[in-house]
Amino acid sequence: MSRSIRLPLRQRGAALLVALMVLLVLTLVGLTSSNVSIMQERMASNVSEMNLAFQQAEATIREIEQAVTQLATGSGDLEVIPVWPEMGLKRFDCSMSVPDPALWNWNGDPPPPWREAPESGNDYMIVDLSDYEHNGLVYGSPCRPIGEQIPSGEYFLIVARGESPTGTAEAIAQTIFFWPQ
Repeated sequence: MSRSIRLPLRQRGAALLVALMVLLVLTLVGLTSSNVSIMQERMASNVSEMNLAFQQAEATIREIEQAVTQLATGSGDLEVIPVWPEMGLKRFDCSMSVPDPALWNWNGDPPPPWREAPESGNDYMIVDLSDYEHNGLVYGSPCRPIGEQIPSGEYFLIVARGESPTGTAEAIAQTIFFWPQ
């Protein structure tokens, strides 16, 4: 018994076309998901770098606070700490956002605004927020509490700059440090 196999007279290739379209869609989905995962990995790396830079800035602030404490007890090695008008800060600027180097007056030469911390080597700025007298009037910094209930002491504005180990991220942290008298 012999069977004859009937072949279709015309093949249209619809299955091949559908398979190629599905393959194209799957390829696009795969490429998109790989791009998304690469972007998420970069974002996670940037967050990690930023956190490390912030930790460096915080460590520098703690280092300078310790140095101020030692200076207040007579054993510190910090250089001269300028009062806020010498830094070129505006009266109500508590952020040291744009210190004016032209107004610095240390030994006649305006130094760069950033100093290098002794231990960490990171950059920092420090300003004494004490009262100062100008033309017979006493001015105080609004960056510190004012009033009769405030304990007497020294207030310092400390800004530190930290950098991630790879140098791709930089963070700046700021604090107002109080040393009681």
